[in-house]
This record gives sequence, C-alpha cells and structure tokens, in this order.
Amino acid sequence: MAARTQRAATVLAVMIVALLSVPPLVVLAVQGVHGRDAQTVTPERLLQLLGNTLLLSALVVGFSLVIGTATAVITQRSTLRGRRVWSTLVTVPLVLPAYVIAVALSGMLGGGGTLSQWLAPLGIDRLPPAVGLWAATACLTIVGVPVVHALVSAALARLDPALEETARLLGDPPARAFARVVLPQLRGTLALGACVIALYVVSDFGAVSMLRYDTFTRAVYAQFRGRVDLAPAFALCSILVMVAAVFVIGQVVLRGREHAAAANARPAAPRRWGAPARIAAVVLLCAVVTASSILPIATLATWTLRGLGAGAQPGPVLVEAGNALLYGLLASIVTTVLAVPIALAARRRTRFGRVIEAVPWITHSLPHLAVGLAILVLALRGPPVLYQSTTALVLAYAVLFLPLAVAPLSVALRRIDERLLDASRVLGGSDAATLGRIVLPLALPAALTGAVLVFFAAFHELPATLLLRPTGAETLAVRLWGAMVEGQYTTASIAALLMVAISVPLLGLHARATVREAVAA
Repeated sequence: MAARTQRAATVLAVMIVALLSVPPLVVLAVQGVHGRDAQTVTPERLLQLLGNTLLLSALVVGFSLVIGTATAVITQRSTLRGRRVWSTLVTVPLVLPAYVIAVALSGMLGGGGTLSQWLAPLGIDRLPPAVGLWAATACLTIVGVPVVHALVSAALARLDPALEETARLLGDPPARAFARVVLPQLRGTLALGACVIALYVVSDFGAVSMLRYDTFTRAVYAQFRGRVDLAPAFALCSILVMVAAVFVIGQVVLRGREHAAAANARPAAPRRWGAPARIAAVVLLCAVVTASSILPIATLATWTLRGLGAGAQPGPVLVEAGNALLYGLLASIVTTVLAVPIALAARRRTRFGRVIEAVPWITHSLPHLAVGLAILVLALRGPPVLYQSTTALVLAYAVLFLPLAVAPLSVALRRIDERLLDASRVLGGSDAATLGRIVLPLALPAALTGAVLVFFAAFHELPATLLLRPTGAETLAVRLWGAMVEGQYTTASIAALLMVAISVPLLGLHARATVREAVAA
C-alpha cells in the first residue's frame, strides 16, 4: 500500500485502540490500586479462592492436554477408518460454552437426572449430583479437549517426519520415538493450548456458578451484586488479572523454546496400528464424543421435551434468542469494521504496528468479568444514555473480541502480493481505488471468518452481558444462567438446546462456505 494510506490506517488504528482497548485497562489498574484497602475478604478466604482457582485450572489443563493430544494423534497419525469424521465430532464442543455443558451435567446426574433414570434398569438409580470440584473439572475439560485437539492436529500436520523416522531407524519403538522426538516439537503448541484453557478456566463464571464451585469469578460477582461501592470487587479482580498475567507470561516463555518446523516439510504418513491399539483408540474416541456431545445434547433434549409436555411455554426464550442474535450480529459488524484499520496498520510488521496489534490481545486475555466491571464504571461516568444500553453492550463485545476479527484479517493482508498493488497504481488507480478494488475484496473471506468468530463469542458471552445488558432485554445466556440459579431445569434446558440448535448449523454453514472458497481459489 502507498505510504499515505498506511499512515492514515495507522492513525485510525491508534485512535481505535486508544479509545476502545486502553480505557478498560486503565480503569482496572486504577481501581485495583484503590481497592487494595477494601477489607471485605479475609486472607484465609483469599487463599482458599486462589487455591480453588489454581487447582481447577491445573486439573482441567492436565486432563485436556492428555486427552486432546491423544485424540489428535489418533486422527492424524493412524489409518483408523473415519478419522476425519471422528476429528470433527471431537471438536463439536467448540461451539458450546461451558455453562451449556454445566446445564447438561446438572440435568444428567443426581437422583432425578436423565442418566440416573437410564441406568435404573441396571440397578443404578442414583448418581451423585453435579456439584463441586469434580463436576467443574469435567465440565471445563469437555470444553478444553477440542481446543487442544485442534491445535495439536494442526501442529502434527506441519511437523517434518524426518526426525521421527530417523529415531525409528535407530531402533526406537513408536512410543519412545514419539516421546523423544515429536513431543519436544509440540511443546510450544501444548503451552499455547494450556494457556488458552487456563485463561478460560480463570475467567469462567457461568459453569462454576451453576456447579457451585467457589472461584475468584464467583467471589467477584458476589462482591459486586447489590453493592454501590465496587472497590471490593475490583480488589479481587486485580488478583484475578495477576493470575491471568502469570499464565500468559509462562506461555510466552515456553513458546520461545519451540522447535521451528521445516518450511517444505512433507506430512507424516499415517501408520497402521495393531488390533489392540485400534480398539483402544476407538474406545477413547467413543468415550470422548459420548461424554462431550451425545449425552449432553440428549439430556437437554429430554428435559426440553419433558418440560414442553408438562406445559412449559418457550415464548420468552424465543424472544431472548432474537435478542442474542441481534447483539451478536451488531457486535460482529462493528468489531469487524474496527478491525480493518488495525490489520492494515499491522500489515508491514513494524514494531509500532505490532504494539497496536498486541494491545487488544491484552484486554482479550483478561477475565471477562473484570473487563465487564471496568466498562460498567466507564458507562456510569459517561453520558447517561450509555448506561445499560445496546451501544455500551456492543462496544463491550468489541473490546473483548476485537483480536478475533483482527487476527484473520492480518494474515490475509500480509499474503497479498505487492505486485498487484503496484500494478493498480501504475494503471492510474488511486490509493482509495486500490484499497477498495483489490485489498478489501481479497481480505473479504478473512473478514467474514473474523465476523463469525466474533458473532459466536458475543452470542455465548455471559458475564459482560449480565453486567451491561439493556434493562429488560435478556439473552439466551442470561436466561439460562438465571434459570439454573432458580432451579428451573426445564427452562434452562430449552434455552441451552436452542443455543445449540442455532450455533451448530451456523458453524456448519460457515465451514461449508469456507471449503467452497478454498476450492475455488
């Protein structure tokens, strides 16, 4: 691009980041300092909350890394039939927020749970209720496994198999060669997956609240609810932010030691496994898919049909689904438009451009409840029309999910051949014409991908929506959370199943369109 267009994009990007991403960070820093003297939680309680949060994070990360890596190896390195179908089924929970899984677990287990009823003929008429540490671990692991599976699958596809084949020729058995050669090359990918999952666990509010496990997010919301003084809530938020920062820094350190893949590495040929290994692989895949998709969706459907048969009215839920779709659509449009100048400014990978691109990621990595509280403070101190308004909620979504739109756009813009832009200018095209006729059309598929990612993130968002939604305008996420708090499993199941019914087909349509574009290209 011409220098003039690049400068204009950079100026606009700086304004967007300064007005959108920086203010919540400033509020969190200032309020965290002012809230340090807020004596509302005893040191013993703080240690308990910190221990609970770190223990849950460690368990979820550990189980997710082991199971997700195993499923990725099975679907990438074996000749198992239908491995692509299995890979798709494993990733289905990517479109389901943790609180939907929590609703399913609550309706599945316990004395009156659907699984208890299904197992009654076998003499098992009562299962333990889904509460506490083990339930929260199971719920968040179901959400974490697909993340690790997707990351490790992509990394395995990029690895050069030469080193592994050399180890095999030197006499190492497959398991030893994998542990000595492949795993070290996956260290950076596993560190990234661990960081993503740990940040999700630390920021999760809906699942731990529904499953009644005390973490910092529950304590923050308890300090905020019904209080005029927000200092105690921000005091806890500052600790939550520091925990998130430790995870991010640790991930950066570990990824810095990652082995680089060869530029033209050929993919590793799948190996034929023996019968015991194939049986174990199928059993593991069946267990993962059943626990993460089949049983939760079947449970939600059972509770929904049972409730509708008992006369439950889904009318309000349909209205709330419309609200969620509207807010998600507005968020995707606004966020994608704001992402374009940032991606253009970061296209040349200068140091200043990297800083502009990195600041929104800092806000995105923070717990959403903390960012939501910061935006609430800004709305209270801004024009009265912003408080509890659609504008404030959509801007909050943009603050939280701006990197999801910037990332694919940045990759697409860097892949544009400069010769196309030079040819346009030689033929007399102005900077604006080159931008409108060449750059933006080539980046359109990436922009649509980012918009879809933002839509799903906003559609599923709970804590920020709970704090900032317009008065009287509920969404599916808020309805689901409120129904679970009040013990209304039928209403919660209807809302959760409706969320699944909207999310999965939309994601399937987007994936199909993406494949068609790739084939056409």
